[in-house]
Amino acid sequence: MVRVFENPVITVEIPWEPLTPGPVGARVEVIDYDPAVGEYYAPVDLNDRNVLAQDGLPPSEADPRFHQQMTYAVVMATHERFERALGRTVGLRRGSKRLRIYPHGTREPNAFFSPEHGALIFGYFNASKSSWGRNLPGGAVFTCLSHDIVAHEATHGILHGLRHRFLEPTSRDVLAFHEAFADLVAILQRFSLPGFLENAIQETHGELDEVTPLFEMGRQFGEAIGRRGALRAAIGEEADPAALSRIFEPHDRGAILVAAVFDALVAVYQHRTQDLLRIASGGTGIVPPGHLAPDLAGRLAREARRTAKHFLDICIRAIDYCPPLDIDFGDYLRALITADRDVVPDDPEGYRSALIAAFRARGIFPREVFSLAEDSLVWRPPEEVPDTSGIGFERIRFDKAPQTVPKERRPAYYQLFHSFVTKRKNMKLFGLSTDHKVQIASVQPLRRIAPNGRITNEVVVQAIQRGDKVLKDAGSPFFLGGCTLIVREGEPGGNGCSVRYCVHKRLRSTDRKERQGAFLEELKSFQLGREAGGMLRLPTFQQIHRGWWQ
Repeated sequence: MVRVFENPVITVEIPWEPLTPGPVGARVEVIDYDPAVGEYYAPVDLNDRNVLAQDGLPPSEADPRFHQQMTYAVVMATHERFERALGRTVGLRRGSKRLRIYPHGTREPNAFFSPEHGALIFGYFNASKSSWGRNLPGGAVFTCLSHDIVAHEATHGILHGLRHRFLEPTSRDVLAFHEAFADLVAILQRFSLPGFLENAIQETHGELDEVTPLFEMGRQFGEAIGRRGALRAAIGEEADPAALSRIFEPHDRGAILVAAVFDALVAVYQHRTQDLLRIASGGTGIVPPGHLAPDLAGRLAREARRTAKHFLDICIRAIDYCPPLDIDFGDYLRALITADRDVVPDDPEGYRSALIAAFRARGIFPREVFSLAEDSLVWRPPEEVPDTSGIGFERIRFDKAPQTVPKERRPAYYQLFHSFVTKRKNMKLFGLSTDHKVQIASVQPLRRIAPNGRITNEVVVQAIQRGDKVLKDAGSPFFLGGCTLIVREGEPGGNGCSVRYCVHKRLRSTDRKERQGAFLEELKSFQLGREAGGMLRLPTFQQIHRGWWQ
């Protein structure tokens, strides 16, 4: 348990690992270099007896060592949430090196993930003279002291390791999805923090459909730059099905997806608690004004926490059911529905129906489906049974603990599935072009445990193909296609394995190529869309978080 800076002060449980001062562990290293002053700050030693005795250093805005502790704790807690949901070890960045964290990496009101450096870079700045809230006008504000912002940036890094092609802006939805997913993880994690949920239950009188700090992103940051509230709120605006057609900026567009998920969360919470409210109100369902009874508030908080945990697990698990590239919001709806149905076939609490209704109300519709019925939205297996000869799951290691492909076995695993995917019959079934080479982008063995205790061994395989350039411009990216396969170990005495789902983006899709070309032309109109010589320059997280689209 390590203390982090929130109001009230809370402790965060993080997984144990050997640490050296920094902190530096197996996956994360905090490097506290401040380029604005050209100085390294002394690293915190979380193994120091005095630090251990008090569950970490006490919160302090003035002590850089607490800033180091804060960023390390929130990043590791976020990482552990991913591993539990996905059923395997998850890298904090693409590649095998540690993720670097710079708590004071830039002197500006910004925080961002840098794929080039494999780092989370947090800024600090002076609050506006007209700042609101608890900020001192003109005083120092550190983005590394915001639980929301640290969890948000950590999620960017983890998602990049899971789907690195999601950083390639092929449509309005791609970068917006990155921002929306990072917000979802950050806000849903807040439901597990002691005190926050209980305060929100009392503030909203158990309703949870009003704007409160529980549903907001970056309140202190927003107030420090002169706003009267948080950077973003997950609820509070009426659903507008036409909003997607006119909103382009990634954060604002992503907020539509976030709002859809939280609309569904509130609907499920209300369904789960309606009996409690009827009992507490003598059958009317309307609780009398005044402070909620502690027992009722506690029960409501437990239901809200359980609901949020389930939604967080669904949102994270759905990444395995997404295409390897060019994701849109409709793809994510299908991934959410498939991921949950795969684990809980009967949906007794109505999570999936709530998600479908919420996405429909926000104007989010998948392509290539006949209806919004659950059966229509679930991803399908190939139309015919693929040739699975040569794939023996006894050659793939599944440990009791979450497992990733060890370095020494990676070439064999990749070669195994490359041979499987590139069989001519299979390529056609998987939506791949038989005229183009296939690259296996990742092979991830995992072990899923359903609520009923059933354990399944699966492998998530991503395959990529490269076609011609999207535009004739010198800097235009290549048009890509590919597929995600969910391959499950067969029953004893069966064929050894089966392809449960195939999620593809066809390389020969002229419609998708035209849409991507139109988006790239649109991208050129922005100030930084081109660099010298007419080369198309794609945006970075640092630019996006600065408001590059405004």
